[in-house]
Amino acid sequence: MNMKKKITSILLVACMTLTLAGCSTSTTTQTNQSKETAAETLPKNESGSKNEVKGNQGGFAYDPADFVSEKDPSQYKIAVLIKGTAEWFDRLELGVKKFSEDYGVNAVMIEPANPDAASQLEMLDSLLTQDYDAICVVPNDSSALETSLKGALDKKVVVIGHEASDLVNCLYDTEAFNAEQYGSAIAEQLAQAMGKSGVYGDMVGFTTSVNHMQYSEAELAYMKKNYPDITVVNDTLPTCESQETVTTAYEQAKQVLKSNPEVTGFIGHASGDGLGIAQAVEELGLAGKVHIVCGGTPNMYIDYLEKGTVDCVSVWDPMISGYVMCQAAYNVLSGVEIGDGADLSGKAGFAEGYEKVTQVDGANRCLIGNAPITATKENAREFGF
Repeated sequence: MNMKKKITSILLVACMTLTLAGCSTSTTTQTNQSKETAAETLPKNESGSKNEVKGNQGGFAYDPADFVSEKDPSQYKIAVLIKGTAEWFDRLELGVKKFSEDYGVNAVMIEPANPDAASQLEMLDSLLTQDYDAICVVPNDSSALETSLKGALDKKVVVIGHEASDLVNCLYDTEAFNAEQYGSAIAEQLAQAMGKSGVYGDMVGFTTSVNHMQYSEAELAYMKKNYPDITVVNDTLPTCESQETVTTAYEQAKQVLKSNPEVTGFIGHASGDGLGIAQAVEELGLAGKVHIVCGGTPNMYIDYLEKGTVDCVSVWDPMISGYVMCQAAYNVLSGVEIGDGADLSGKAGFAEGYEKVTQVDGANRCLIGNAPITATKENAREFGF
C-alpha cells in the first residue's frame, strides 16, 4: 500500500471507530410559546422527536437537567475562554461569532493576558463575576481551573470543555476525535515520511496540556506496535515544551536537533510548534532530512508545506470547535438532551462531523465528533483557513 493510501486508510479507520475509544437561572418566567420557539432551533433525535433531558446518568456530580434556563434564548450569555493568542484561536473565534449570529445569542471569545494557567485562571474568576449563563473553556492546565469551575457549576453556570478530556468540573467536553485516533494518524504519517525507521522528537505546548500528552502517548504506542525501528529521543515523552510560543518552539527544537543529530523526525502539537521546528530545521540545513508532522491551521503552514520542510498538518477546524462548544452550552440551557448520537452540527449542519456524536464517559462526559483534517502541499490551499 503506498503512503497516500495508507494514511487515508488510517484516517478512515479513525473516523469509523469512535466507540472504541449564567449564574443562577433567571427568575423571569419564559412563556410556553418562547420555549416552543427555542425548541424549534434545536436538533432532533433519530426518531425525529425533540430530545428531552433525561437526568443524570453515569454517576456524575452534576446533572445537565438542573441547568436549564428560564430565560428567553435571546438573552443567553456565553463566554468561550481560550488558552492562548495564536492564529488558531483567531479561527476559533469565527465559530463563536457565527454561532452568535445563527442563534441570536451573546456569545463571545475571551483570551487571557498570557498563554499560561495562572492568567487563564485569573480571567476565569473575572468571568464568574459577569453574569454569564455558560462558560466554555479550552484549558492550559485543567487542574488549575477545577476549583473555580466547580464554583461556577454550583452557581448553575453551564461549563463546557474542549481539549479537556480530564476536566472533571464540566457538564460536557467536546472533541473532534479521540486521542488514540489522532495519535495513530500522526504517527503513521511521520513513520512513512521517515522511511519506517529512525529517531523522532516530540514537542507539546505544556506537559500540563492533557490532550497534548495523550496524543504523544498514543503516537509512541502506535510506533512501538507498528514500527519498532522508530524510537523517540531518550525514550521519554515529551522531548520538549514550546510553552505555546513559536519562539520557544524554535529554541527548543534547535537545541534538540543539535544535541541529537540522529533525529530524522519531529512532531509538534501546539498550533505554532511546527513553525518553530521548521525554522530550526531550515536554519540548521536539515530540510528534507528531518521530517515534520504537526498541528495548526493549513494557512499557517502553506509555505513550509509547499517547500517540503513540513510534511503534513494533521488537525481539526477550530472554527467548528468554537461553534460546537457554544451549541452544547445552548442545548443545555434550552433543556435539550446531549449524549450518544446527539446532533451538534447546528444551523444548516454547519459543524460537519458532529451530526452524530459519540459520548464516552471518563473524567467527564466526552462528546466525540468525526472531523479530522490532513493538510499537505497538494491540498493546503483548499481549506480556506
